[in-house]
Amino acid sequence: MLIRRERVGYLRHAVDALPERLRVVVQGYFFDERPMAEIAAELGVSESRVSQLRAEALVLMRDGLNTHLDPAMAAENPPKEGCVARRRAAYYDRIANRGTLRTRLALTGPDGIPVAA
Repeated sequence: MLIRRERVGYLRHAVDALPERLRVVVQGYFFDERPMAEIAAELGVSESRVSQLRAEALVLMRDGLNTHLDPAMAAENPPKEGCVARRRAAYYDRIANRGTLRTRLALTGPDGIPVAA
C-alpha cells in the first residue's frame, strides 16, 4: 500500500510539473473528463492537436516517472543530447523537487485513495 501511495503522489507531481499546455490537456481530459473539442476550443487548436499534446504528455510523464520509480525501464530509452534532452531532464528534476516521500504520501489517505488537491 505504501508503494501504491507513493506512486500516486509521484503521478500527481508529474502532472503538476508538466508544461502549461500539456497540463491543461491532461487535467482536462483525464481528471475533468472534458471532451477534446472543448479543450481544443479553450487552447485555440484543433482536436487533432489536442490528441498530439495528450500523447506527448503521456510519453513525457511515463519517462519522468520511470526515471524515479523504475530506473531500469528508464535506461531502456537512454536520453539523447541537445535542447529537447535538457528540457526533458529539467522536467524530471521538477518531478523530484515537487516534494518528499511525506508530501507524496499526504496526497492519499491510508487506504490509498487520493485526497482532494
